[in-house]
Amino acid sequence: MERRKFLGMGAGLLAVAAATPSAVFATNYREKLPKVWKIKNDEKAKGEDMKGVNEAIKAIFGSDKVEEGKIKLKAPDIAENGAVVPVTFQAEGAKKIALMQTADPEAVVAIFDVPERGIPNYSVRIKMQQTGHVVVVAEIDGKLYKADKVVKVTVGGCGG
Repeated sequence: MERRKFLGMGAGLLAVAAATPSAVFATNYREKLPKVWKIKNDEKAKGEDMKGVNEAIKAIFGSDKVEEGKIKLKAPDIAENGAVVPVTFQAEGAKKIALMQTADPEAVVAIFDVPERGIPNYSVRIKMQQTGHVVVVAEIDGKLYKADKVVKVTVGGCGG
């Protein structure tokens, strides 16, 4: 008898789960904004020039007027392995978030659409060829906010 109750409850939960709309749609920004992915950083600037990032902000959001604040960005001060640099960021109330960096030829790393009632708390690992800035820009309440952190990438994992 217990087995029948268990199977009945399982079937009921499955029916409820199937009836609940839970579709998640992702925007393919490589198709939607192809010019953004062609924006390059100045390799001669050794990760210090923000021109590519600023150009990408304008191409993604339509404006390059950003304010500091409302974004919590966590990245290491020193990354001993530039192939896997952990980056975590939060932007409560964000509708769209862009992750960029100045250490590689391509300025834009990723663009995220935050669904309604979504929790914009992301942890990713990015690749950095050299020391440079990690920049997160988020659209919150119609305004753009930015967080920026310099990550030193060491050669050979020497830590200094």
